[in-house]
Order: sequence, then structure tokens, then C-alpha cells
Amino acid sequence: MRWMFFISIIAAYLGANIYLLLRGLHSLPHGIPRTVFSIAICFFALIFFAGMFLENGLPISIVSAMQHIGGTWLCSLIYSVPIVLIIDAACLINRFIPFLPRILAANPQTTGLCVFFSVAGTVAIILVAGIIKFNNPSIVKPELKSHKHISNAPKIVVASDLHLGYTIGSSKLNDFVSLINSQNPDIVLLCGDIFDRSIRPVESKNMLAKLKEIHAPLGIYAVPGNHEYYGNKEKAFRYLSETFILLKDSVAQPTEDIYIVGRDDRTNRDRKPLKEIMQGIDHNRLIILLDHQPQHLEEAMNEGVDFQFSGHTHDGQIWPISSIAAKLYEKSYGYLQKGNTQYYITSGLGLWGAWLRIGTRSEIVVLDNYTNTH
Repeated sequence: MRWMFFISIIAAYLGANIYLLLRGLHSLPHGIPRTVFSIAICFFALIFFAGMFLENGLPISIVSAMQHIGGTWLCSLIYSVPIVLIIDAACLINRFIPFLPRILAANPQTTGLCVFFSVAGTVAIILVAGIIKFNNPSIVKPELKSHKHISNAPKIVVASDLHLGYTIGSSKLNDFVSLINSQNPDIVLLCGDIFDRSIRPVESKNMLAKLKEIHAPLGIYAVPGNHEYYGNKEKAFRYLSETFILLKDSVAQPTEDIYIVGRDDRTNRDRKPLKEIMQGIDHNRLIILLDHQPQHLEEAMNEGVDFQFSGHTHDGQIWPISSIAAKLYEKSYGYLQKGNTQYYITSGLGLWGAWLRIGTRSEIVVLDNYTNTH
């Protein structure tokens, strides 16, 4: 089943590239323009997968560039293909019900070039706007409230989905750490996918040392995400344990009044039931649950969790994927309340594939006014 899904995705990707190639060749004059365009399409179409398959044999900077370029091209297809399809549909309708200016048909070469550069320019503007959006993350303060008594409620910062690796490197990690530290947190909670997949760039660029610069007097608590399982999971878990307080189906108590419950990612089918993890917890204290993937949210409600934080979805990262994510999850982004349990699904700081946020945002979550008793 997974192979069929993978094959269908590859087929759709190749089909989209071939379609753009054919339509672009139709718009461009013969000779050098068509040759250059053909080479460019083939280069962009193959570079992302080449970067993945050759990542262990090439310099990290080269692999990073390949994945940046390839990921950006992948996102560009999401916008360029529908635009070209709409243009083709309009041309087809015009054959039977003429509505386009006749001058367009009278000058096909000029029209083709204008259409080509209009589509390319529109997509380029969308991508630039997405890059700018990603590079300006938000600080979100959701209205989570607890009526439980908490003495000197600590300031909590929640971050998720850093995806450190080839796409999110040491320079962007510097920005992440600075943003988190700028909030002067007492506690930092990391909701999984700290690493993207390969541990090689994390080791080479000494990103663990930078992660250790996150400052939180009452502790930094992390849970695994699905991406920790995609590469060298033994190293990933060891590095997380050495850098943070790793909660894998376990509980920590940073203050007398607060429990932090951390679940292993559901990629591990042998992870413990939440009920088992929470045995012995005093429900008069504030209970915060970290669970990377926002699945089966009713479990937290049934076990009396006060706040649950999750990530994973990226809020779809770019539109219209964000709309698809909203259909796949009970809550793909933002605040939700079920019974007495309040949830916040964060879009995360990092992302996958390309430095693009279109219709979504990167963010950290700050809780500094979550109790009515302090």
C-alpha cells in the first residue's frame, strides 16, 4: 500500500514536470530558448531526489543547496501547474465560444512569450512572499487557562518541528534559539521533529552545541516526532537525551504544581497507552501533555489532561495543502477545547522541503498568563 502511494506521488510529480515542459516549449521560440528551458526543467525536476539519494556522498553544503532548490521547485509546481491548466482551459473554451481578444491569436509568438513570463513572474512573486513569511516567525499567546492553583506560574515557551538537517541548518537554528531565548522562558517544551531525518548535518555543523544555548532554568523538555524515526533513530534519541530532558512515555515534574507528560511518537506502535503513563499523577496539579501528532485527541480529555501541545501538521505549510491538512485532522492548527482539556496545535518553527510559508506562519507559543490563581 505504501509503495502504491509512493509510486502515485512520483507519477504525479513527473507528470506535472512533463506537462510544464511541453507547455513551455509551445510558448518559446525554437532554438536556444527551448534548449535552455528543457535543460532547466530536467535539472529542477531531478535535483531534489538526487540530493536525497546522494546525500551521504556529497558535501553537506551541496546537498543542502540541492534540497533547497528541489524543495522550492516542488512547491512552485503546486502553483504553476494550476495556472497553466486554467490558461489551457480558457483557450479550449475560446475555440467553441470566442471571448478572448482576437489580437492574441493574431500574434501567437508574442502571446506565448507574454503568457510564459506572466506565469513565471506570478509564481516567483508567490515564492518570494513565502520566503519572507517564513523568515519572520510569530510569537503566539493562546488563551489557555487553568483554574488549578499554581504558585509562581512559570513562563512556558512551546516550539515544535525544528527539522534540523540539510534544509534547516545552523544559521536558521541560531535564529530559532535567539527567538526562544528572547522570551526569557522558565520552561521550554519541544513537541518533536527536532531533527529532520539525517543526523549527518547536525553532527557536522555542531548544532547540538547551539541547541544547548536555549536557556530555561526549570528545564527543556522534548518528545520524539516521526522524523526522529526516519534516520538513525538511536543517535537521534541519544542526542536528544544528552541535550534536553527527553520524555518517551514518561513524566517530569519541574515544579510542585506542574506535571509534564511526554508521549513517544505514534510511529512507535509499541508506545504505552496514555492511561498507563499517567498512573500515579495527582490530578489536582496542572497536567501538560506533549504528543507530536494530533491524533485521537479524546485520549487526553479522558485522562484529565489540562493542556495538550502538538505539532506535526505545519498547518499544511503552504496553501492549498493547509486546507487538505484541515480535513485530515480533527484540529490541524490552533486552539481547541474538548471537555476540560485545552489543546494547541502549533504550526511549528521549521518546515520541510523549502523555506516557504504561504498562507501559514512559523511560530513559537508563549504561555505567561495561563492561571487565574497567581
